[in-house]
Amino acid sequence: MKTCIEQLPIELWIEIFSYLEAHILLQAFTNLNHYFDQLITSDYLLFNVRLGKINKNPLEYSILPYWSENILNRIISVRPIIQHKISHIPEFLRWHCTKLIQLKSLTMKLRGREISHVCHVLQQLNSLHYLSIECVPNQILLDGILAAPTLHICRLEFSRPITPIIFYSNNISNIEILDIKLEDDSYGSIINLLLSHMPKLKRLEYNNYDIYVKNREWIFFKSLFILPQLQTINVQCSSNYSSPIIFQNLHKNLPAIRRFYLNMNFDFINEDLLNNLIYHWWPIFLKIERINIFIKCQKNLITIVDNMQLNIDQFQSVLLAMNEQYDGLVKTEWTEKSYTVSKFIEISICKYC
Repeated sequence: MKTCIEQLPIELWIEIFSYLEAHILLQAFTNLNHYFDQLITSDYLLFNVRLGKINKNPLEYSILPYWSENILNRIISVRPIIQHKISHIPEFLRWHCTKLIQLKSLTMKLRGREISHVCHVLQQLNSLHYLSIECVPNQILLDGILAAPTLHICRLEFSRPITPIIFYSNNISNIEILDIKLEDDSYGSIINLLLSHMPKLKRLEYNNYDIYVKNREWIFFKSLFILPQLQTINVQCSSNYSSPIIFQNLHKNLPAIRRFYLNMNFDFINEDLLNNLIYHWWPIFLKIERINIFIKCQKNLITIVDNMQLNIDQFQSVLLAMNEQYDGLVKTEWTEKSYTVSKFIEISICKYC
């Protein structure tokens, strides 16, 4: 008995098509036969669109009549063909934003001249749930993100800003998950602006690993905001500064915190750093339900004298003793690596992980 692919259930075809990018799908199945033409025009079929910058394929260009209203109002996702590359997406939004009534996910890299219009577009995308932006930030962009009415998940990758960022906005965001990577955030202006206007935030991924933060830039150092619903925070950062009070407001700022993941890189080793970790930071961390802390520090071997090494050994004994002190609840590891000119210490503290 002969069978045809058209005999497959419509639901199965809709599922198969959901894995195909819109251009590929439309080029392969448009005008193939009446059955597939009916499928493509079905309101149940939604489109994922990827746009590039080089106009090799005219179907990729953002303003051609190819983008009918029947297609536009069924697009649920727009992202670039190549990640971290500019694309026609800002132009596409400029021409078609009012028709993108089901757009839920938007990913793009922006140039400075495109920011103002994109922020205007964000206020018109009433189904947008996920936003990912890579750019040089400015005040207009940050206000636009905070004002997006339906946004719940936001991923930001910011280069060094070239204009001042002020710690003020009239907008209160509905964002619940924030993943942010900063190349530079002098005085913590960007992260503090965002966090102080996200009262519904439940998860924070904060990557400041490529630059050194100072005491005034720590988001836990001052009580500038309270995030009453934040339960999970993952921080990656580097620092050339250590203070016993860096985390003094952690529980005040984040009263619902349950999971805390911290990856810190210090460009020094001294007794103060290890003392702060054990006797000032650890009592704060211990109150959190689940923690995973990794600290890496380094020092020139020439500057490590006998007394200092003795103190370091004593701190190592205290940390490793936690394995028995907390009856298996806490697991600690201490690793030392010495090279030609430098000594590296890696400390891992884990609770319920």
